[in-house]
Amino acid sequence: MRAMHLILTDDDFAELEARLHAAGANACLQDRVALAWHLRERQTRRAQQLADQLLRELQDAPANHALNSGATAAGLRLRLQLLQAECLWLFAELDAAQAQARQVVELARQQGEMRVLSDAHLLLAQIAGDRYDLALRCRELDAAASVAVGCDDDFRLEFAQLGLAHAALRQDGPAAAAQWSLHVRERLAQALHPALHVLCNEFLAFEALQRSDFRTVFQACSHTVTELTRAGLLRQIALTLTTMGVAFSNLGDDAQAMEWMQRSLSRARPTGWPLVQGLALLQVSTVQCRLGELEASQQSLNEGLALLAPLQSSRAYSLGLVYLAELQRDLKQPEAALATALRLEAPGPIPRSLDLRLNAMCVAALCLSELGRAEEAMATAEKALALAQPSHLAYHHCEALRVLATLHERHTLPPPSGMQEASASLHYLLRSLAVYAPEAQHNVPPAVFDAIASEYARLGDGLQAYHYAGRARAASESVHKQDVSKRLMSMEARFQAERTAAESEHLRQLAAASAERAELLSQTGATLEKLSLIGQEITAHLQEQAVYATLDRNVHGLLTANHFAVYLLDEAAQELRLAYGTENGRPITPFAIRCDSPQSQAARCARERCELFRDISPDTPQHLAPGTQPTLSSMFMPLLANDRVLGVMSIQSSQAFAYADRERLIFRSLAAYGSIALENTRNYRRLESTLGHLHQAQAEVLEKNQELERAYQSLKDISLTDPLTGLRNRRFLEQHLAAEVAQCLRLYQDWRRQPERPRPTESDLVFLLVDIDHFKQVNDDWGHPAGDAVLVQMRERLRRACRESDYLVRWGGEEFLVVARGVDAEAGPQFAERIRAAVAQQPFAIAADATLALSCSVGFAALPFIPSQAERLDWQQVVSLADQALYMAKRAGRNTWVGLSASAACAELAELGELLSAPQACVSRGLLRQSRSGLPAPAGNPAASLAPSGPQFAASML
Repeated sequence: MRAMHLILTDDDFAELEARLHAAGANACLQDRVALAWHLRERQTRRAQQLADQLLRELQDAPANHALNSGATAAGLRLRLQLLQAECLWLFAELDAAQAQARQVVELARQQGEMRVLSDAHLLLAQIAGDRYDLALRCRELDAAASVAVGCDDDFRLEFAQLGLAHAALRQDGPAAAAQWSLHVRERLAQALHPALHVLCNEFLAFEALQRSDFRTVFQACSHTVTELTRAGLLRQIALTLTTMGVAFSNLGDDAQAMEWMQRSLSRARPTGWPLVQGLALLQVSTVQCRLGELEASQQSLNEGLALLAPLQSSRAYSLGLVYLAELQRDLKQPEAALATALRLEAPGPIPRSLDLRLNAMCVAALCLSELGRAEEAMATAEKALALAQPSHLAYHHCEALRVLATLHERHTLPPPSGMQEASASLHYLLRSLAVYAPEAQHNVPPAVFDAIASEYARLGDGLQAYHYAGRARAASESVHKQDVSKRLMSMEARFQAERTAAESEHLRQLAAASAERAELLSQTGATLEKLSLIGQEITAHLQEQAVYATLDRNVHGLLTANHFAVYLLDEAAQELRLAYGTENGRPITPFAIRCDSPQSQAARCARERCELFRDISPDTPQHLAPGTQPTLSSMFMPLLANDRVLGVMSIQSSQAFAYADRERLIFRSLAAYGSIALENTRNYRRLESTLGHLHQAQAEVLEKNQELERAYQSLKDISLTDPLTGLRNRRFLEQHLAAEVAQCLRLYQDWRRQPERPRPTESDLVFLLVDIDHFKQVNDDWGHPAGDAVLVQMRERLRRACRESDYLVRWGGEEFLVVARGVDAEAGPQFAERIRAAVAQQPFAIAADATLALSCSVGFAALPFIPSQAERLDWQQVVSLADQALYMAKRAGRNTWVGLSASAACAELAELGELLSAPQACVSRGLLRQSRSGLPAPAGNPAASLAPSGPQFAASML
């Protein structure tokens, strides 16, 4: 018994049809079933009719009856029932298709028809995929693979595994790519059945689309369409063409996107398959919307949603509802848009995708706002925010916050709890900005920065408004650079697509010319074979002169001719110019003929786009071209490419009646080859020119981007670095500390919610202010260059005393700020002592042969300052307390350190301003704890060691 293949290539299908045609009424029943099975995508209605007819024929056959092919009647019945189920699936009758496929599963398992069983599980996986039930899809694919292993069917096993790869890609793209990419690429490197080739390329295309790697998308889709054409998988062809359109749409090339989506739609409409047509219409509508064709977009959406109505649990239908709601809102139809958006919240058997639900909820909130239902709008937006916060959907999280900001801007609403900003809108806008991690700030839409800048401006904070306006400009420039790259990529992809189309047209013209020759030269096989070889030779050239020389040689080899000429039409289509001409072996001097010339046969041939064959009487007056002789036989053939006239090809003979049907066919064929070859040469020149411009543009863009990046990095580094010491400055701290503080506070918030857990002691931030004692005297006694040398050397002492992870900042003048990150606040004294000792233990070199012994004072405090109330003091206030501690260290005699920390009573204070304004009094009252260095203050005058004539100086001089 021959096993029934899952998919046949076009060549194998043609062989099956030929075998059935030759057998006629004696055709094998299994071959007839195979024909019906492999028509399921090629001609679905015909496949259904054949299945019904064959099932009637098999109705009376016993189940175990062996047919003339070795198949059993029961096995063929199951195959036909599965075919009916698959046709129902293609026409979106999913419930009926699923019920019949499950019945086939049970019967196939009972009867041991393992390949039918595997194929039934594959169909159930397809049905689950259309419903977007990815978990069920994976289970059915696993079942299909297990059955394929049991019946030793490598093709079905690989088909099911690649289906699992696709399902995984839609659940978790990065994980699926890591798991399956190597397997897919290894399979592509092998000789594959076209259907498996298709699945491999579809995987690469979809994975690349998720990563916005459009070059890979176009390459994989092009290969997919080629293989799909061979495999006859019309459904996948239409879906792949839609993917190409989506890729062009993401690149901003709406014209190309519309072209590819229309191609997909033209492929889908004749099939009658709702899902494929509906998806194509949804994508067409998005492009129409961007082009401003809102009414046409709505018509396409309504038609697409009507087709997808049987698939209301599918992602495609949900996507259509989101598109429709957004479009209705653009058309100022808030009530209709609200109703459409709320349809996504209707309960269903399969939960809808979270990203689409969030889109719809944001649209619904804005529509409710526009309808004056502010409280409902607020509740809807807050619900969207609650759903977005725990997800990884940063864009939707940001959008929910922006909608809340818009609602507070439009309506008078209660401020959010914990708001510290001057307005609720600003509160939500800043939260939307914080959604993006520091390394992902480049993904923040410029509109977010613009909105924040506008809100600060409205509130009268010009400095912050200017800051965020600058960030908005930077984000817009980044988007502009991305748009330039996308346009270049779109040009490259468009050119590749045009080249592929030109190659296809080339092959089509060759095929048409070959068919015509075969019809007229059925009796002259040798000539046909020779013409084919000549055609390959002619079309192989990419230089015009080589094409002319090859045509000339073959014209004189096959036909009687003493005159051969090729005329090309000028760009204005006003004149025919002799591009190549010989008569009796001598070249003809170039000349031009006006296209409206009534005497010229070449001009008439070009005007009327017709072939001219003339037998001329010797007595007939002739209008001869310059340098040519009278003729008795002539042929003129238009050179056509893509329905355009390129020019005219002509041969003439001094013999009467030299050209009959055979000669006309040969000359027609040579002219067709010449047209293809000349069009190829023109395309080649355009290709070279386009590639040259493209490479130049890419090089220029790359160079400009690199220059901008270098300049930006240089300016950024300069703006964040102290020019004297090379340490970071306050601006650096303000830009980079927020994330550290936020992480620290989050850990303490979690601890407060779960007090049974230990306090997060290894996440504190200790701020240490370091001041060089009597630094003014150094400048006064030794001059400012000596003071600068001390500051520079101070940097090295701090680096030795601190960890690489700590921030070292020149705070101003002779003051430095050290931020110890990720430590226990109790370690503050050890940090302070290490810094004090690093300064005091080694003299400073202030000249080639002079040193100074200096000391420093250190004040420190930790964040959170009050662990049980971590948010009550921000980091700037903690630095102020460290500054007060530094002042206490100075008053204690210098060369020492003082730390301030909160006592238990501090947490009970209703107002903490007293801590900052009168810390010494708070120490006395027991609100603050003070820790101090145990080293005594230096005896006598604390500044004595700075005098230029002291012992330390004398020792250095020796």
